Amino acid sequence: MDVQYCPQCGKLLNKTVKIEDRDVKQCSCGFIDWDNWVNVSAVTVAYNDDGDILMVRMKRTGKLTFPGGYRNIGESLEDAAKRECLEESGYLIDDLQLYDVYTLDRLRLVWIIFKAKLKSGSFIENEEVSEVVFVSPSNPPEASTLRGSLSVKLLHKLIKQT
Repeated sequence: MDVQYCPQCGKLLNKTVKIEDRDVKQCSCGFIDWDNWVNVSAVTVAYNDDGDILMVRMKRTGKLTFPGGYRNIGESLEDAAKRECLEESGYLIDDLQLYDVYTLDRLRLVWIIFKAKLKSGSFIENEEVSEVVFVSPSNPPEASTLRGSLSVKLLHKLIKQT
């Protein structure tokens, strides 16, 4: 995303300066565009009463991951986690607790991870997800069946803690 206008005063950002060995855009009002935007995703590790973890299988890839997605502007991270879990899995969650934060710089991605308890619901097929899978920490899926390095990292951490 290339910022063209200053978010503080609205002027065109047309001056490039070198700061800390980086070429950055600077406005006459003092604003500096560091070009460090990220996509913030609220992700949920939701447990059922048996201690199994809710995961979703993505339609496009067939890979398993945790329910989650991008936070909407103006939405709290907790509300984003609840909404994304419901949209992708059909399940309502409760008792959210901030668990961890992961980053993946090459995708400019930040995962804000919450642990939660499944409250109620049942899977309804949707545009992104083909099914939900309940994963026992004592019998986890192979890493090759997981979607991306963050899913692998998170599942391994959860298994080590059980």
